[in-house]
Amino acid sequence: MADDDNTELIVAVVALVISVLAFVIAILQALQQYLATATGFSSCSEAVIGKWSQFARRQMVWSEFRFEVQFETPVLFVARPSNTRGPLGDDALVKDESKKIIRLDGSSANFKYTDTMKEYDEKYKQSTQQVVHTADNEKATWCALLMAIVRMEKESREWQAKKSTEWRKATGPRGSLPSEEPHAHHSLLVCMQRKTRTWDSMPKDFAKPYATTTISHIVEIAGMLGIHWRQFDLNNDQYRAQGNGFVVYGSYTDGLGICFNFQKQGPTWFEKNRVIPSYNVKQLCFGMAPTIFYRERKVYADEAKGAESLQLGSLAEIAKTLVVLGCDINTVNYFRKNTDQARYSHLFAVPFEVLGMVGEMLHVKDTVFRMLPNPTVFYWDPSTFSLPTLLAEFIASLKLLRDQSLKDSEQVNRILNWAEKDAKFPLLRTEGSTLDVFGEDINGATLVNGLNHLRSGIELCDEYFGKMKKPELSMVKKVVCVHVQEIMSILHEKSETDDNAKSEINAEVLDDAPIAIHDIDSASADERESLLIQMYFDRVRLNVVRIVSKQGLVSKHMRTRQDSFASGKVSNATASKPTRLYHDHAINEAWCTLVFRMLCWLQLHDFHKMDMHINKSDAYASRIPVYIV
Repeated sequence: MADDDNTELIVAVVALVISVLAFVIAILQALQQYLATATGFSSCSEAVIGKWSQFARRQMVWSEFRFEVQFETPVLFVARPSNTRGPLGDDALVKDESKKIIRLDGSSANFKYTDTMKEYDEKYKQSTQQVVHTADNEKATWCALLMAIVRMEKESREWQAKKSTEWRKATGPRGSLPSEEPHAHHSLLVCMQRKTRTWDSMPKDFAKPYATTTISHIVEIAGMLGIHWRQFDLNNDQYRAQGNGFVVYGSYTDGLGICFNFQKQGPTWFEKNRVIPSYNVKQLCFGMAPTIFYRERKVYADEAKGAESLQLGSLAEIAKTLVVLGCDINTVNYFRKNTDQARYSHLFAVPFEVLGMVGEMLHVKDTVFRMLPNPTVFYWDPSTFSLPTLLAEFIASLKLLRDQSLKDSEQVNRILNWAEKDAKFPLLRTEGSTLDVFGEDINGATLVNGLNHLRSGIELCDEYFGKMKKPELSMVKKVVCVHVQEIMSILHEKSETDDNAKSEINAEVLDDAPIAIHDIDSASADERESLLIQMYFDRVRLNVVRIVSKQGLVSKHMRTRQDSFASGKVSNATASKPTRLYHDHAINEAWCTLVFRMLCWLQLHDFHKMDMHINKSDAYASRIPVYIV
């Protein structure tokens, strides 16, 4: 009996163990099934979305008795640092601190959302050392975009601080040093807000969370990172851009919309290459540029632009700008008809002249950044000519003109005083005919002083134009218009004599002949700048003065006739000699100021030599949502 009892006990214990084990397994299976309802949680891990995985969680939906996966992704936009209104709401109305605007300014707080620079560099170094280098496909590419934005801000501000420190050491106690940090004047910044999403709302074929922005903001962010667009087709939804070690691809994806993929493909340089952090730089990304005639009003992509905004993003848009400025049909047609046979450059493209003459100064006070997105359809390559030499030649010619006919001009005297104000500046400007005097390793004191001096030169011009009333500003527009007409006419004039005929012409006659474009083309590298400025003063200036002065006479005469016909009286006043509306002295002064401003503006600002604008004006201020996967 004892043996039977022991056997039954053993059987009972075994049965109990098996029952408990079965119960535990059943419980685990039930838990696994409930946890399995949290679809997509593995796609919100650190390997996929980096530090944003800390915001992913399972939330029980009791009404459906299942788990729901909630996660957060960024909504990116470009705004002023002081902006408090984001796409997800106003900061003043948001009580939850986590939903307020996050400014990607390179501060330590930003590294809560992205790797530190050291962590990122170590990961990137490891990936490049692999025998077979493969893309980090499992990670959402917007994580790399956030890292690039934060790095751009941090590195550029550190470089700014370094140059400012060098300048302060050289300046010493002299002069008034700015009390604010340079970044206090920045007016352009990438911001983001955290948006809570659920995996239930994810499109069917998407395995990774995506960030959100708009088509206009993605263009602006690319411009800020030094990425140049190579394809931008809104009709077929095909987009491609590359530059500064990055590449961006975009296309339409069923079930979602326009999706962009952001990748790092090589080394990246910011510091000197950082785009000027000015709010109006946004317009340049779309081929538009605010001007000195700019007034605070909204500019829409599909409306006709006035003189307050230049359109330079395509040849057709340049033609529209010339029409607004008042250029004649012949000049406009160079940009409309037979464009493959037209010529647009002497030492550099004519649209850059217009941009320098009337474009708003975008350089930010007390900063050392010069780079801008190129708003024109022409490459900018200052290695083929020297802007410092052009400015030196201009000042020399202006002195001669002042002594001959503009002795009483206060504005011309101010320009010449500006040129003589800093004894070091003329030496700096004339060193090297093709080298960029603002090089990578330039001393901070030299850099800051040089940029401040150029800035003061432009301010001198803007003060001059700012004091003008409407009739005088109208004259300035006419001067710009006729200047462009004369330059385009010279670029397309044909030599009246062939080589055989030239050999028969007296050498003295050739010496007295006006400088033509073929003279500049055939000149040596050391003579081009001098010849261009000589052509400006001897041909362009004289024709501008003559034509604008004549237009003033015609305008005055026509108004007198119209007034007479309106009153029904034809007086002898219509037959009398009309008074001059624009005096030669004022026209000369305005032209000299515009050319001087252009030479200063093009040195204070810079464009990447590989950047050429692809027309995308239709995307300006567009709120079409796009997704970064």
